[in-house]
Amino acid sequence: MRLKSAAVKKFKSVDDSTSIRIEEDVTALVGKNESGKTAVLQAMYRINPLTSGHPTSFEELRDYPRRYRSRDRNKISTVEPVSMEFELDDDDVAAFEGKFGEGTLPKRSVQVSRRYGDKDIYFGPFANEVSMIRPRIIDAGLSLPKYEKDTYEETLGALKASTAEAAKKLGAELEEENIPGRGRALLLGRLPKFQYFDEYNMLPGSVSIRRLQRENEHDLEPDERTALSLLRLAGVDGEEFTEAEYESRKAALEAAANQLTDELFEYWTQNDDLSVELDIEFRPLDPLPNGHVQPPEPWLQIRVRNQRHRVTLNMSERSKGFIWFFSFLAAFSEFADETRRVILLDEPGLNLHAKAQADLLRYIDERLAPHHQVIYSTHSLFMIAPDHLERCRTVEDIDNDGTKVSEDVWSARPETVFPLLGALGVEMSQTLIIGAHQLLVEGPADVTYLSIVGQALQQSGGRALDARWTVTPVGGIDKLPTFVALLGSSDLKLAVLMDGAAGGNQRLTQLVNRGMLDAKRLIPITDITQTAEADLEDLFDVDWYLNLLDKSGVAKLVSSNLTGNGRVVKRIEAALGGRFDHYQPASWLLRDRSNTVDALSDAAKQRFQELIDRLNALLP
Repeated sequence: MRLKSAAVKKFKSVDDSTSIRIEEDVTALVGKNESGKTAVLQAMYRINPLTSGHPTSFEELRDYPRRYRSRDRNKISTVEPVSMEFELDDDDVAAFEGKFGEGTLPKRSVQVSRRYGDKDIYFGPFANEVSMIRPRIIDAGLSLPKYEKDTYEETLGALKASTAEAAKKLGAELEEENIPGRGRALLLGRLPKFQYFDEYNMLPGSVSIRRLQRENEHDLEPDERTALSLLRLAGVDGEEFTEAEYESRKAALEAAANQLTDELFEYWTQNDDLSVELDIEFRPLDPLPNGHVQPPEPWLQIRVRNQRHRVTLNMSERSKGFIWFFSFLAAFSEFADETRRVILLDEPGLNLHAKAQADLLRYIDERLAPHHQVIYSTHSLFMIAPDHLERCRTVEDIDNDGTKVSEDVWSARPETVFPLLGALGVEMSQTLIIGAHQLLVEGPADVTYLSIVGQALQQSGGRALDARWTVTPVGGIDKLPTFVALLGSSDLKLAVLMDGAAGGNQRLTQLVNRGMLDAKRLIPITDITQTAEADLEDLFDVDWYLNLLDKSGVAKLVSSNLTGNGRVVKRIEAALGGRFDHYQPASWLLRDRSNTVDALSDAAKQRFQELIDRLNALLP
């Protein structure tokens, strides 16, 4: 079965969550602190919990919204705090119809719910209950038209009220057998288990093996349940393990540690100098009152070796992020490829670095989602996949309406969708700089001029800027050093087209001196113009650029209006008495360039060609 939708009502901060559509693989509940995300997950977990490490029943005093408790006290027992719809798989249908006959499941979905103070799972109508007993009526030699009625209860009543002995007998048998109840029991056995994982499931540094072996799994604490998964992975959860010889125990522990290490570092990219070690410590016990000496108690020790520093530390002494990630892998490696479950993760990876959160998402997508359904809550932008925003559901605590969950994510309040916007912003930034060869320029006008003039040069037999360059405007010369510092730490190959005075940006010069930017990849435009200072606009003839300003509606000027011999844009601003939008003329050129580009002088074309050739020469 697959979970299709869920609804939570009258549970803690939730009055009515509204129906929550669940994705087939991964669903993310996104909301700020105290919005009710945890309450929604906790209610969902209790529909069919895997263990009792977390509360598994609905208790009126603890869970029912206090503001409604007095008003609703006489009907609380009938309230369904969680209800769900599951879609049946082909094997579910085959198992049911193989038991009760073809056509007994008129639809491929089933509704289930829980109530306050009741451990039972309630099923809504899902089967054709009359058809479930039709073969029995036929086998008893009875007339279908006479006994088969509209409902199961009416059919059963007709059989029991009959004067025919065979009908009475069948009626009594069917009442005793409770065929619809058997059908519900069959589907209940196929209902996926819900597993809940939060910070309380983090592995301890050591744990009593004897307690894990002897206690009922449902009586274990959440962290002990994770440790039990680790023991099972090692195949050492049986009592005979601690009685085995040393080499046998050591081999089993090393095999489990190696498997976890391999899996851990397939997804943990923060530090690849670590490895996991498992060992057993035998701790002495106090003598019994009769003086009998008890054998020492075995405890599992979980340690992490740092190859770089050649030291091992207990798991509890590692960073919280590492402990969480390792515990998560231990908890789910036990069954990652096994029977389908619904996995509920409450604020996963809260202590993880942004890249480690990306590793976690990759593990969820690659290892869990193909076999299970994962539902997690988050307020971290790094736990949201920008290419899978359809997975997101916003969670908000709305005034007097309580917690609401919505698929219409962009209708939520700004603080709720902020992580979504942040995730999109990171994605856009990465898309912007996705090329391996980055050419940083001051502004978008520079991008336009390089592109348009380069195309014109190519059409007349010259050379355009190589398509391998990704030209990135950084928003001003003052921001160039910051971008160089940020992008220079990656594997990108950078070049910087520098406006202004030659050698005038001291921060860029410092980056060159510190080896963060190759001096050959810093291209001052003054190298082309052979002047003391220059912008890209100075590669044009002055009269041509003033004509472009006129056509684009910036200003109507002639060269005699300009004074001095500096950069043309600064001389124009002096004539205008203030700054102008440098992109406006470039934008006009982008829309209507034919006649204007054709009017470029040979000298201007030659200056652009020299610059483009110098940039292209930097490429391998």
